[in-house]
Amino acid sequence: MSETKLPRPGQATLAGWLIVLGSLLTVVTAWDQISGLRSLDTRERVEEVLAEPPLAGSGIGLDNILDLMHVMALVTGAMAAAAVILGWHVLQRNKQARLALTVIAAPLFFAGMFGGGFWSTLSAVAVVLLWMSPTRDWFDGVSPTKREALDSGDPDQESYVAPAPPETPASSASTTPTGSTSGQARLSQQQPPPWTGAIAQPAKAAPKRRPGAVTAAAVLTWIGSGLTALMMLASAVTATANPDLILEQVRKQAESDPNMREVAALYTTDVIVASVWIMAVLVALVCVAAAVFAAFAIRRHSWARVALMISAGVSALSLLLFALAFPPAVVLFGAAVASFSFLLRPEVAAWFRGRSEGPRQ
Repeated sequence: MSETKLPRPGQATLAGWLIVLGSLLTVVTAWDQISGLRSLDTRERVEEVLAEPPLAGSGIGLDNILDLMHVMALVTGAMAAAAVILGWHVLQRNKQARLALTVIAAPLFFAGMFGGGFWSTLSAVAVVLLWMSPTRDWFDGVSPTKREALDSGDPDQESYVAPAPPETPASSASTTPTGSTSGQARLSQQQPPPWTGAIAQPAKAAPKRRPGAVTAAAVLTWIGSGLTALMMLASAVTATANPDLILEQVRKQAESDPNMREVAALYTTDVIVASVWIMAVLVALVCVAAAVFAAFAIRRHSWARVALMISAGVSALSLLLFALAFPPAVVLFGAAVASFSFLLRPEVAAWFRGRSEGPRQ
């Protein structure tokens, strides 16, 4: 029996191509790392890491680290090559490919920190989208119409209102008690007139229960906002405790650029601490605002849904840029994208529109 043909949702297309392209770039990155693993520049960078805590005095040698990096790059490249093929099959609605990608997503994420960088993390996070609606429904063969009916609490379409039958005019012919008619009844008097009124359509009631996508978007927002605020506050505390170390790193990076050298000369420890704290407070306020928007969205306020979508979109763009320097931030980027996609779902929009039609549940 052939599977039901359903149109592929945009979320599935996005996830599939992110996996294919991200994994392909991961293979290129891993190969580039292997080719330059024994170069002088790589050796110097590894020696600098070994000379600083916590690896200083640990007994781990340069060759040991290089061998580990070589193995991890090979493993990352092999898993990324498999992910390219599996990602293509996922676009063809192959459930086995989705399951295989789920198995290798976590190893690809952790191994990619040594040999894949940003792209391997992006591919691993994109696998999560394959298990979210509407992509999950697409794999399960559930059409968007059927999902909307299930979420509205009327899976069998029992809310259909049949049109009222037209009234039959009284016959002009009289009827005797014995049931015999007196007089000749015409054909036009025996049939009802044609129905000219409007035909009632199925009553499409708004969902009464809160869709799971709204709850998922709110939970992801709370978790992501909390983690982001904690990370920024921890960075501010670290900068306050070691401002000299940060200033030294800034000046070291500016040594190769004369223009940056002049700018770095203006930095002091007080300027660095103040800048970090201002940034941390601003980000924390944005996180608190997003958490408040999520709380109002749970209570079915339409304006909160719009505000939360704007917050998730801006956060996704910012986190994508931040992930170029700090790859683990792709996890937060994935959470923001998932929240945005959840709030775009048709049953979510219908639930918010139907607030005035019934009490909240």
